[in-house]
Amino acid sequence: MPYVDQLQRVLQYRETLRGMIRTTISHESETKTATNSVTAESSAGRATLKDFLLDWAFAFPDRQCGWRRQVVRKLQAIAGKDIPDVIFATGGPWTSFLIGKTLAKLFHRPLVLDYRDPWNCNPYYSFGSDVLTRKSRAAEAQVCQAASHVIANTEELRERLIEEYGSLRGRCTWIPNGFDRETLTPEQGRGENAYFPTPSGYELCHFGTVYGKRTPRVLLQAVWELFEDRQLKPETIRLRFVGGWDTADQECERYAVNLEKHGFLRREPPVSHSVCLREMQRSSVLLVLQPDSPLQVPAKIYEYIAAGRPLLLIGGEGATANLVARHGLGVSSPNQVVRVKALLKELAGGTQRLLSPDVASVNRFEYHSLTGELAAILDTVDRARSLQ
Repeated sequence: MPYVDQLQRVLQYRETLRGMIRTTISHESETKTATNSVTAESSAGRATLKDFLLDWAFAFPDRQCGWRRQVVRKLQAIAGKDIPDVIFATGGPWTSFLIGKTLAKLFHRPLVLDYRDPWNCNPYYSFGSDVLTRKSRAAEAQVCQAASHVIANTEELRERLIEEYGSLRGRCTWIPNGFDRETLTPEQGRGENAYFPTPSGYELCHFGTVYGKRTPRVLLQAVWELFEDRQLKPETIRLRFVGGWDTADQECERYAVNLEKHGFLRREPPVSHSVCLREMQRSSVLLVLQPDSPLQVPAKIYEYIAAGRPLLLIGGEGATANLVARHGLGVSSPNQVVRVKALLKELAGGTQRLLSPDVASVNRFEYHSLTGELAAILDTVDRARSLQ
């Protein structure tokens, strides 16, 4: 059922009020200048308190928290034969886990939690307040304790959850994310285990927005330094970025501009999803940027896998690198200039080849296969309930 983002609504009301009163206070700006230095510290304190209160009221454990009461109120009316055998909750949003815990207790049914991302050990999820951080960790501990089974989407996250919550040992497994074959447009005429040898060059293709920690600065620096040392030509290694370029890293931008001038780099605007899928399947090599995320695998990588092209991962530590290596999907390098340069020289010199993954490795991530694994877990949990 739909939910209302209460925080967004409050912010909209605030902007409306600001617009109404802005003209009435403009004449006060000169008189405020003299007192700004005196009030700066107290204003910072008020801002911190305001952020804490907003997070507590509208964004805990996430901005979908306003959905919780609506769902529980709606579903608690279920009775008799309509009560499900198992309560299955997937997150994030983590509000889903809290809803699942409530419904499992209400209906006396086992709870299965499905982690599609890390929760409190997620580098992209945090609160500015220590109080809310502790509260969030306590909430996660409570839902994990209440769960009959927990599913993680990477082996690394499964191990981390067991490390954090030892009682999960024996009831925590991992099922990766994947892709739906039926939604993808097949590209005709591509041979199995095809690769693009050094004479015709490798084009490393990245699809999607470049943003935040997923910056190609290290890769661009490596290419530029190899070019300056006359160890790399655009005929052997070149880069293509299709999608948004949303990075404030000025050094990254400087490398990008220089590489464009010398034919190493192309930046193209976003395209439709269907065109994107087709271009992935036609690509030489698919580039993955995933630094500083040891427990996570980017969702885009599963469309890359479905395309059947070799992957080159920059950020080669943790879950994503292990996935690539475990299933023979391509090669990876730590997000370090020296290591990236070494890999690029191997590709340019032909001592490293990028082969397409085999069919079995690709099919491992198809939804039909993964759904079977999930169904087996749900059946096991339900049988255990019926024996109680």
